[in-house]
Amino acid sequence: MTRMKVEGAQRGIHKRNLIYYSLYPFVKTFFFQYYGKVEVNGQENIPKGEPVIFSPNHQNALMDALIVLFFAPQDVVFLARADIFNKPLLAFLLNSLKILPVFRQRDGATELSKNEEIFDISVDVLKNRHYLCIMPEGNHGHQRKLRAFGKGIFRIAFTAQEEHGSRPFVKIIPVGIDFGDYVKHHASLFVNFGKPIEISGYWEQYEENNPRAINAVKAQLISDLRPLMIDIQNEEYYEAINGLRTIFNDDMREILGIRGKKLSDRFRADKEMIARLDAVIAEEAENQGDSESSDMKSLAGKVEKYLAMVEELSIRDWVVRDRGYGIFRTLWRLLTLLVTFPFFLFGFVTNIFPFWLPVRLVRNIKDLQFHSSVKAGLGILLIFPVWYLLLTLLVGIFSGVWWVWVAFLVLLLPMGKAALYWYFRWKKTVRGSWFRGQLRREKPAAAELVRMRDEIITAARALVVS
Repeated sequence: MTRMKVEGAQRGIHKRNLIYYSLYPFVKTFFFQYYGKVEVNGQENIPKGEPVIFSPNHQNALMDALIVLFFAPQDVVFLARADIFNKPLLAFLLNSLKILPVFRQRDGATELSKNEEIFDISVDVLKNRHYLCIMPEGNHGHQRKLRAFGKGIFRIAFTAQEEHGSRPFVKIIPVGIDFGDYVKHHASLFVNFGKPIEISGYWEQYEENNPRAINAVKAQLISDLRPLMIDIQNEEYYEAINGLRTIFNDDMREILGIRGKKLSDRFRADKEMIARLDAVIAEEAENQGDSESSDMKSLAGKVEKYLAMVEELSIRDWVVRDRGYGIFRTLWRLLTLLVTFPFFLFGFVTNIFPFWLPVRLVRNIKDLQFHSSVKAGLGILLIFPVWYLLLTLLVGIFSGVWWVWVAFLVLLLPMGKAALYWYFRWKKTVRGSWFRGQLRREKPAAAELVRMRDEIITAARALVVS
């Protein structure tokens, strides 16, 4: 790779190197252990051997980039914030992983001029028919909505298209990413790849008026990306609508006749619910103006109060929905936990340190969107491999039999995941049986939660069906 003037800029970054070859399969294997249920749609929309700019919504720091990387059929070059390239060794490592720096306004006006070199390298990546990933929102946000776009992605696309004019060449592919939870280990992950936007289709307009063509592609990308992601634009009712995605999804699927429970089924129901509630909000605003009383406002108040009570009791919505676990179900779950306890114990003892330490280290990071990135990064690149190596060496020394330590090494990660499953099942069993006991003893808080949830379901159904 040719050295450039800007620290972290490298020509030929699209070419694989020894570090990339070594790390890619290792990181990919561990990355998919971080998530629970994973589902991806639209991979058939990604052309091979053609210049593609992936354009995902940006809500979870480095994890967004890794998701694109590991679902794309070829290597991807990324643009990342320049402040992480401030050490030469780190800049070299990031370049080896095909990551380029991009400077922002907060880095200072003098630094922004360095983006021209990054711009040229990015164009070169596309001219060599490789993949590029640019987050058009620029930075990540904690809310599940699409935010304003910058223009850098479109300038790069049109510049790379220049030699080909109105003939198809550069494509932008919108990517919708939806996390079950931004922070928690074992959360669900749903990924949507949209259909390519051909930059050649806007070339004639670009020749006539550059800004107008850029705005046209931007509008098209926004239009194509929104259906692929959870996009709650209403600020006033954001928390309530997002909460209803958990509370009301089962009922919304029933209303729509969606019988499946896959992530894509739940996503379809959420999108339709949001669309219908947006229509209700717009209609109420038109008919009532700034009136303090409205059906949506009433529903939002109930949802927010309900969610606050659920959090206060340290339970989840499913506990209230199912009225907890009855005695026979609890006994069955406890029996399965008892039978599988030896497997849990092995996975727990051999994995507690690499699972616990990253969680401990991120506690002082205020930006929650960085938690999963730091936990996954530390675990994958440092803590898990070092810990597994040390344990395997100890087993090898004391056993003296080669196949014993090989089998031990192979079992470490799957048994760690099994222990995690066991732990989650234990927590659900305890909370479920506790809540049923609260209901049997007619505790006011438990009874109130059940009543409130029933009211929310009735009110939400009335709004989305009307």
